[in-house]
Amino acid sequence: LVLATRGGMVKKTKLGEYDSNRGGGVIAINLREGDEVISAILCSADDDLLLVSRKGQSVRFHADDATLRPMARATQGVIGMKFRRSDELLAMDVAREDAFVVTVTDGGFAKRTTVSEWTPKGRGILGVKAMRLASDERGSLVGAIVAHEGDEIFAIKSSGEVIRTAVDQIRATGRDTMGVTLTSVGEGDAVVAVTRNPEADEL
Repeated sequence: LVLATRGGMVKKTKLGEYDSNRGGGVIAINLREGDEVISAILCSADDDLLLVSRKGQSVRFHADDATLRPMARATQGVIGMKFRRSDELLAMDVAREDAFVVTVTDGGFAKRTTVSEWTPKGRGILGVKAMRLASDERGSLVGAIVAHEGDEIFAIKSSGEVIRTAVDQIRATGRDTMGVTLTSVGEGDAVVAVTRNPEADEL
């Protein structure tokens, strides 16, 4: 199990460490003051992890023990990604070679980029562009999902409106590019969350 925090820390712990009959649960990670967990995923030592920040930066690194050694539950972990200025970690996922990284901004713009455009560079770095955010109109990223062409995503607005879109309907472009309009966003409204449609797995 790999945990990632908003401050860019990551920690890998063997699942056996969580075997417990405690009704109140067990400590999974020691958080620094002001930090919080933003992602928890299962992976193997053969996988690569992809981290994406709100300001559109990203890093890919191996999840093997040499790069990300297993640690006990009650530890802080190690630096997965560094940031500039007021940036923070938005998402973490397993980088699957036959998939796309779908990025969406709070201004309603989106694009998809093949995972193969990311080369493993190691953890603890500033990383490379996952999406170009050239203006305030486009805003910051609110979603970064590794998905396949046959998948669907939901984009949820602060107004309560939900947009359902097929991944293959989103424009495919390179990493350091701007997206196209996924949904129009009115004054005072914004896209606040993005998730993959789990029902697509059952079709």
